[in-house]
Amino acid sequence: MNAIHVLMLGTSLLCGWGGSGAQARSPEERVSTETRTLERVVAFTGASGVELAGTLTLPGARRGARSAGLVLIAGSGPTDRDGNQPPAFKTDLLKQIAARLADRGVVTLRFDKRVTGANRSRLPAALGDFCRWENFVDDAIAALRCLQKQPEVDGDRTGFFGHSEGGMLALVAAEKIKADRHPVYALVLASTPGRPIDEVLHDQLARLLKQQGAPAEQTTFFLDKNTQICAALRSAPTVPADVPPGLAALFPAYLGQFLHGELLVSPADIAHRFAGPVLILQAEKDVQVLADKDASKLDAALRSRVRDSHTLAILPGASHNLKAVSSEADPGVEGPVKDEALRALDDWVKSQLRHSITESPRK
Repeated sequence: MNAIHVLMLGTSLLCGWGGSGAQARSPEERVSTETRTLERVVAFTGASGVELAGTLTLPGARRGARSAGLVLIAGSGPTDRDGNQPPAFKTDLLKQIAARLADRGVVTLRFDKRVTGANRSRLPAALGDFCRWENFVDDAIAALRCLQKQPEVDGDRTGFFGHSEGGMLALVAAEKIKADRHPVYALVLASTPGRPIDEVLHDQLARLLKQQGAPAEQTTFFLDKNTQICAALRSAPTVPADVPPGLAALFPAYLGQFLHGELLVSPADIAHRFAGPVLILQAEKDVQVLADKDASKLDAALRSRVRDSHTLAILPGASHNLKAVSSEADPGVEGPVKDEALRALDDWVKSQLRHSITESPRK
């Protein structure tokens, strides 16, 4: 069977894999004259001893106070701390979110994933163990611990803002440390799947095959093959040898351990067990994570909690990256984050993260 070009999903949900006007303060710190926020470069140790790099963004006018904080977790693929995959894919999503949160009095830490950005030079020759799903979970936890140790941050009011696959990592990380001294206080799940990842991938593939005009025989072949591969990976952390060329970008051999771990995640079930406040940001025009299948499932899971405190914001005319969509062909990658997303985030911060400890920073 001839393989069609099913995939270029590296910037999609799954794992195909400071600016002008800044006044220099030190090699590690700067103040943005546009937003009047303080940015500090930080380093911390992630899973398996890997050194990771990130950017701490602080409200510039809140010196001497301890504020709530969020770790920003990027989506799938080799995505950096700003939400980009240079040179071709630039959203600046997390960079923009960090600036907005700082303006609202919330400290953020965004970091390069272990496979990209400042961390790319430290990649090992063999990526299988390095890219285990559990390592990305533990990297997020290490980032949270780094944030909680900052003198400007109230460690009891910290959490995650996870975008896309980053929302799944946020859920798993929150559950893993729920019994710790400083558990996750709150979550923002932006464009986050509510279903197991194989179901999400099935819908993504079906849409792409339809767009590409694939005949019924090829559509059935690829969708069935995807189901078989995901079933095999759920059982064992090894990518099957018979992955067809059209799916090779989704299932490279080195990601076997990553995909095995991810396929075992049921986001809605974990969301139901999370005790804190949650904001779901779901774009109406998202074609990768769906409002009617994913956000609705997260919403139902959270509503069924004994003590629920969550908000669902459906963002009209917005893309997977929370950007404006002008037409069906517009991927909504560039430009500013939609005002509706920012206002929903503002309202949630005001109601759930508004309490800061106005005292001298911890020594």
